[in-house]
Amino acid sequence: MTANYLAKLGIALNSIYLACIILFAVGITYNHIQLISHDYPLDYNEGGMLVITSTIAQGESPYSLQSQPTRISVYPILYNILVAPLSRVFGLTLELHRAVAGLFILACCAICFYLCRKESVARTESFTAAALLYAGLLHYSTPIAGPNSLGLFLFLSAITIPWVYGFSKRSLCAAIILGILAFYTKQYFIACLGYIAFYLFLAESKKRAMAFGLAALAAFIVAMIFVSYTSPYYFDNTFFAVQSVSKLASSYAHLVTQFREYTLTYLPLLVILAAWSVQKCYSRIFSSTQQVQNLQEKKLVSFADMDAPLLLQKPNYIWICCACSMLIISLSLGKNAGNYLTYFFQLISPFLLVGIFALISGMPKWRWPIKILIVFALYNNYAMLPTDFSVNEKSWQIIKQEIAEADDLYASTLVLQEIMKKESPVYLNGHTRYFPFGQDKPASFVKSDEKNRVPEIWERYIELIQTKIKNQAFDVLLIDQYMAFPSSSQNSVTDTKTLLEANYKKTANVRLPLAKRRGGGGFNVQVWKQILATLDESMQ
Repeated sequence: MTANYLAKLGIALNSIYLACIILFAVGITYNHIQLISHDYPLDYNEGGMLVITSTIAQGESPYSLQSQPTRISVYPILYNILVAPLSRVFGLTLELHRAVAGLFILACCAICFYLCRKESVARTESFTAAALLYAGLLHYSTPIAGPNSLGLFLFLSAITIPWVYGFSKRSLCAAIILGILAFYTKQYFIACLGYIAFYLFLAESKKRAMAFGLAALAAFIVAMIFVSYTSPYYFDNTFFAVQSVSKLASSYAHLVTQFREYTLTYLPLLVILAAWSVQKCYSRIFSSTQQVQNLQEKKLVSFADMDAPLLLQKPNYIWICCACSMLIISLSLGKNAGNYLTYFFQLISPFLLVGIFALISGMPKWRWPIKILIVFALYNNYAMLPTDFSVNEKSWQIIKQEIAEADDLYASTLVLQEIMKKESPVYLNGHTRYFPFGQDKPASFVKSDEKNRVPEIWERYIELIQTKIKNQAFDVLLIDQYMAFPSSSQNSVTDTKTLLEANYKKTANVRLPLAKRRGGGGFNVQVWKQILATLDESMQ
């Protein structure tokens, strides 16, 4: 009777557990659909992707002289190259860009599921791990219009393929190709090649690790020469400018804040990891004397033999990758105040989730406490996602009307989608303000033609904007609180803001609402019109 009762209780609890997983998966899927279909920007700079994709669709390059600085991209453009032909069929929209990003998010989750299964994790738990990764990748910048998800997919593919095929020569060659493609999608994803080289050194062969590293370096240099030749401002935009801005936005306090929130989000799973660690230590302490002696006598490290790995007891590949990700985030990426938790969910979560769920499969005695902790983890991951995508459209209608009535306007990146629909000239695309930072670089990368160097191009751009303001050539200017007027490092006599106040009058201050999520919220946009035009309106 008791056994029958316990069996029924087990079935009921298991049903509740499965229901929680299904509800979680349905909830985050619906959340993702809301993200994709949202009519307005989800992030301040999201509209810049439309300009870059449009540039490519027109057969031009964001890294050509003609594109500097109004149509540049501080990100590599492999993602935009994929979207460009689709934009001709489905239209140049944020929804299309987000949908493409969403497909690669799902592909990353599929890789997570596959890795779990390869680690002998049950299907239900493998699906749960993939769903938890899905939730993490819906946070902040990965699901919006941008290259994050494609870069992550290439990163994870490069790491997975060698492992699946026993680090064969072909699989390592494939990893190099994928790693370089990842770099030309989003720069930091090239780290996957370092992960592989490090693991080869530790667990396979020091000689093979060095050969792989040299082959990867050679392939990277060849690709770099080709890209530099075909896209002369590529490294100015995507490397030197990004590097300079990152230095300005670096903060250890930001790193600590992110680690704290990330830890709280995954706390139930980290409790499982801690319990496993305690169990492992306990078994080691109380193992037989003979076992301890055998362990002490066993050679653990090989320094001299280049054909042998450094560690003679092979470490777990997934945990090595996880450790590498944590190191990169701690030393570099995590200090970037311009982002929040994105790097954590992209670089740590895939390996942490696979690793923990692999441990769970080896802890059958703790099955039900673990399932309870997993349910709490599901709740934490869902709770961090925004659920309110409502936007007061009245303010947007005011701005849309101003754009509709203008032929030439200088406007915030928030309204780029409307400007692109109208096919008006673009004077800044969200990445434009980073262009002058590209001048901070070694002398060997400075252009031989002085008039085509970064400072000179920037001065010509400033002159263009100031001349149009002086001549009241802009029909309207839409200025948000984060827009900095282009300033000159060479000519400080003429101030752009002073010119604006002399030739234009502020007629309105509109609060543009965005979805209530990180990167969104709302922005104040000032409407500036020609003084003569405002006088005519007042006369009427």
